[in-house]
This record gives sequence, structure tokens and C-alpha cells, in this order.
Amino acid sequence: MVDFSHKKVLADKSAADFIGRASETERLLRHAKTGGKTAGLILLNAPGTGASELLKQTYDKLYLEPSDVIPFYFSLNKNDQTAFQAARRFVQQFLLQTVAFRRTDPELLDISPEIHEAAELAIPSDSYWIDRVIEALERETDEQTFVRNAFGAPLRAAANGVRIFVMIDDLHLSANFEGGIDIAAELQQIYSRSDVPFVFACRRRFQTNMISFERLELEPFSFRTAGDLIESLAGRSGVKLNEQTRDLIAAQFDGNAKSIESILRAAVEKGFDLESFQKAEQVYADELFGGWIGKYYDDLFREIAPNIEVEKNIIGLLYDAVTLGNEKLAVEKWQKRLGIGDPEFARVLNLLNINEIIRVTSNRIEAMTENDILTDYLKVRFRLEIVGDNRALVFGESLSAFLKRAPQIMAQFYRENSSIGLRDLMRTFAGQYVPAALLDYSKFAGEYKGAPNDEILRDLLMAAETIKLPQIVFATHTADVYKPIEMVAEKDRSAAALGFQEKRYTDEDEIVWIAAQIDSKLEASRGLAEFWCDRLEMVALMCNFTNFKIWLVAPEGFSPDAVKLLQDRNSFGSSRKQFDVLKHFLENGHQTEKKPSQHEYEIVVPMGGEAELIAAHAVEEIAKRHHFDSKAINQIKTALVEACINASEHSLSPDQKIYQKFIVDDERLNITISNRGLRLADKTASEVEPDEERRGWGLKLMKKLMDEVKIEQTDDGTSISMTKYLKPVEQT
Repeated sequence: MVDFSHKKVLADKSAADFIGRASETERLLRHAKTGGKTAGLILLNAPGTGASELLKQTYDKLYLEPSDVIPFYFSLNKNDQTAFQAARRFVQQFLLQTVAFRRTDPELLDISPEIHEAAELAIPSDSYWIDRVIEALERETDEQTFVRNAFGAPLRAAANGVRIFVMIDDLHLSANFEGGIDIAAELQQIYSRSDVPFVFACRRRFQTNMISFERLELEPFSFRTAGDLIESLAGRSGVKLNEQTRDLIAAQFDGNAKSIESILRAAVEKGFDLESFQKAEQVYADELFGGWIGKYYDDLFREIAPNIEVEKNIIGLLYDAVTLGNEKLAVEKWQKRLGIGDPEFARVLNLLNINEIIRVTSNRIEAMTENDILTDYLKVRFRLEIVGDNRALVFGESLSAFLKRAPQIMAQFYRENSSIGLRDLMRTFAGQYVPAALLDYSKFAGEYKGAPNDEILRDLLMAAETIKLPQIVFATHTADVYKPIEMVAEKDRSAAALGFQEKRYTDEDEIVWIAAQIDSKLEASRGLAEFWCDRLEMVALMCNFTNFKIWLVAPEGFSPDAVKLLQDRNSFGSSRKQFDVLKHFLENGHQTEKKPSQHEYEIVVPMGGEAELIAAHAVEEIAKRHHFDSKAINQIKTALVEACINASEHSLSPDQKIYQKFIVDDERLNITISNRGLRLADKTASEVEPDEERRGWGLKLMKKLMDEVKIEQTDDGTSISMTKYLKPVEQT
């Protein structure tokens, strides 16, 4: 078998040196050969994540490995001023790449012949459709029709039996085109009705209407993958580094592949090793002041701004945002400061947003202050060009600042890495019943504190006291809803989760859980618990959360005084061990009611016609089989009939069916009665209360007859769960 791992056609790297995108490459290859739910795939990417190289690697694999699929890669570029120019280049590249593939001659790709020259090189079986494509374009005088015909050329090839995989890169650059032809809209119209598999790659904030196509989002590398990339680049180029500097570069550049590659490339060019923080930050400073990073942002702002004066004003506004705390300014203030008209201002904002320099929300503009590279660039450029400071002084002070920041970056990374994942866990809350001991430290400490997790889980599955979790519909970092909390809590160590306690979807049912992971070597003291309760209650106050629950997680739990304070403030306090067991409990779908020897039965009966008597007869037989006494059986039957009558007379069910499940173990019988229609929360008080003409006596009677009754609100209808415990039969 031929090894293609070190060969290249379009790609900048060999396949052996392409790190971290194996799953994405496989996804694109499958799409090229078999398609997906739709022929189209949108590759959304953040700046610097390597989307272009991913597409080129896919191209090379299709080109070099045996296949009848012709790969076609086309990238919009900054030299294209209009859609017409891009369309003409598209056709030229399409014909050239088709010919190169058919003739198995990748060297043709470096020649760049004109359209007619490429046509003359085509194999005979392709000549017919290629000539038709050229003829159609040459006789076309309308610019928009020319653009459509040009970008539709692969469809003509497909109509003649040619298998094509179309990859169009950097589609977001069309936002800067002149002439008024919307290339993204044209491409959608052309390809949405075809079976030709294609990928359109663009920035993730580029606004398109391509909602019907599958999406693949390309995120920055994880810390681990970024480390692998750094080691690979260093090993290939002979740059010396150690684990500490590898981790610093991975953390400082937040997994941005392009920035990481620029640092390693600069180290090679300057003959530097990267075995200390000083050397790493020295190379970074050089890149910022005149290397690839600095030039990237210089070119970007030059392309966005219509003139140098506007460019300086943009830099000034962004500098104020990252240094003076003016993070959000009204759109009107930006426009007034830039001094440009509406159309040009809209274009500037759009390009700044697409390139993730700013974000625009609720008519306010916010700088991307979380991007340390952008922030460093803005500070340097402002001092050099706006203030006019001495370049050597700015360089020296910047390098000193970078070195002082490096240990802080690693300290922050270590703390974030120790985050237990409050936000992610609360996203799994879906109205489950969990043992109270998993949230309440006072119930956990005495019996389970030193026990192994599997033993705790086994015991808690039998727990009688439970807490119902809310149904969470949205969870985020607390700092995203109340930024001042960052002064006391790292972003990943506090979360806010919005949801509904009983799934009723009413204002009264809304609840917000605000959680924080706190540090304490021993059991957290009352003072520490009070400090965090105060801070999280302030979040609730400032965000107008009227119904909220505070949840604190400390490594070793809480002292008795702290537990008392948490109870007084209607808050939960858990240890790290409780959190870990709760996470395992929810991930594995445990239910407190589960028992080792269960029997399950399900029946569906129609509403009306006294069909509830059929259900009563069925549950009687089940209860007898499992040794319930006659009194308990009569109570169970009566409660079941009552629940069925309520469902029939109050639900307005569209399918007129009652769904029943009976679960029996050695200790209890659990009955679940569900129906579609009106939810209990949707009914008026008069509808819930029985009257003389109705047979059902409601929940009060069910609760008297059964040991436990729970109302589960569903999206549509109601589910009632009733439990009767099995009592030992007295011997006579």
C-alpha cells in the first residue's frame, strides 16, 4: 500500500504533520464520498483555527488516494474586489483542478493556465461539458447571470456523470466585495437544489441564510491538543522547549493554531530556543511588534477601515474598552467617534464582528477583551501610533509585562483546570429525584464521608429522603450574567442555571440555582459560607432573580455552624465527594426508586366507558401476586380509579388515552398514570376542585389512600406517580 502521509498537493503540511483534526477530516471525507442529510455542509470557524488547512488536507487525501471523486478547492481572497472577479477565477480554478486530477498531474496546479488553455489539456471525455461551460460564460453579458453560471460549473460536470466535491473557503471575505451581488446568497440558490456534495467555509459570525445545511463548527484546540501541536512543531524544526514553556504557549494562545505556529516559526527564524518563559515571551513580543501576529492585525484593520483616520479612531475606541473599563458602548457613540455615514459604519461593524474584534449585542458594542493577543496588540499600537511613545521603551515595558503575566496565566490555568464543572452538571438537571444526602452536607457527613463512592451509591439508591432537582433550561457562568462576581470567583468556578422547579412553565415556577466552588483546606467555616452566600445573593438581587437557590461546594464540606447558616438561608452546601457522587448518579441515570428485583407492567386504556375498572382489575391482580393485603389492594384500586377519572374529565386529552405503568419490588408498588392534554398547572381552581356532578374527588383522596403521591408536569399533559409500601402480612 502506498504511503501518502508525507506527500502534499495543495496542503501546506504533510498529512503526518497535520495535528488535531482527525475527526473533522474524516467527517469531510465521508461527506465527499457519501454526502449527509443534505448535500451541503457549512464549516464555521473562529479566526486562526486552521479551516483552510483542514480543507486542503481533505483535498490532498481525495487527490492522492484511489477515488473517482474529483476534489475542488477554491478560496475567496482579498484581491477579489467583486463577485464577477471571484466567479471568473472560480471557473479557471475548477477547470484546472479537474484537468490536473484527470491527468494525475498535480504540477499543473502550479502553472495556472487561462481557461482556454486548461480546456485544451482536458481528457476527451471531459471536453464536451467543459466546452459548454466556456461557451455559456463567453456569450453572457449580464454580470449576475455570469456569476451564477460560473459558480454553477461543477453542476454541469455532475450532470455529465462527473463526481465532484466542492470546497469553497473564506466565504466571509465576500462581505467586503463591491457591486451588490451577494455571493453567499447566490451559492445557496445554486447548490441547494443539487446533489453535488459541497462545503462552504466561513467565519462563525458571518451572517448567512444557509440554515438548511448541516454544520460543522471548528473550535480552537484544547489545551492537550495545543500541547501536541507545539511539541510536533518544535520537534520538526529543532526548537528546544520544555514542558513548562509548552504549557505556557498552549495556555497563553488559548489553542489558536495560527498564533502557535507563528511563535514556533519565529523561534526558528531567530535561532531561539524556548526553554524559559523569558525566551518564549521574547519571541512573542517580537511577533507582536513586527512579526506575523502584528502584521495580521495591521492588515486586518487596514482592510476594515476606509481611511487611516478612521483606523486610528477604531484603535482608540478599542484601547479605551480594554484599559479603561469601557467594555460596552452604544452603537451611536461608536459612529459619532468614527465620523462616518450609515452604510460605511454598518460595513465596518460587520467586518469587526466577523473577525471577532468586537461583539454587538442589544445595540451595544463590546471589545473582545478575553482575547489577550488582541488586547496586547491594541495596547502596543495605541502607545506607538496614537500617543507616540518611544518604540524601544514600549517594547521593553511590554516584554516586562508579558513576563510578569506568564506565571499568572499558568496559575489561572491550574485553577481553571481544577474546576469541578458546576455549569455542565447543572445542565443535566431535568427534574430528577436525588438522595438528599448528595446535596445536604449535614445528611452526608455522619454516614458517608469516608466511604468509597460505589458503597455510597449503593446505599443511596435505597434512600427514602429525596430532593427534586429543577428542570434547567439554560446554564452559564455567573460572570456572564453579573460580571463583578469575577472579582471574587474565577469564571469556571461559579455558574447560574435558570429553569422550572415543577416543569409548570409559569412565572411562579421559575427558579435560578446560583452555585460556586469555594476553597477551604478543612470544613468551610461559618464566616466563609456567609461570605459566599452574601456574594451570590447579590447576584440574585442585581439580576432580579426573585426565586433562587444557592449551592456551595467546598472540598471538605462545611462545619456545623456553616451548615446551620446555610439551612437558615435556604441554601445547599456540599463537599467535593458529594458532588462527584451526584455527577455519577445523574450521568448513569440512577433513580432512588430502583430496586434489584423489580417487575414492570404497562397498559393503556381509553378514557370514558368506565374503562378505569379494567385498570383497577389489572392492578388488583398485580398487587395480589406480590402479597399486598386486601385493605391495601382496595386503597390502591380506589386511588387508581380516581386518577383515571381525573384524567378523563379534566385533561381534554386529544388522544383520549390513559397510559399506566406499574413497578413492583420487594418493598413497594409504584403506579404512574400519564395522559396528554391540559397540564395540571393550566387548569383553573374551579376545574381542579371536584363538584357534585363529577365522580373524581381529586388529589386529596389519592394522598390519603397512598403512601406517596407526586405530580410530574410534562410538556403536554400530566403524570401522577403514586406509591404504596408493602407491609408484612400478620400471621393468624
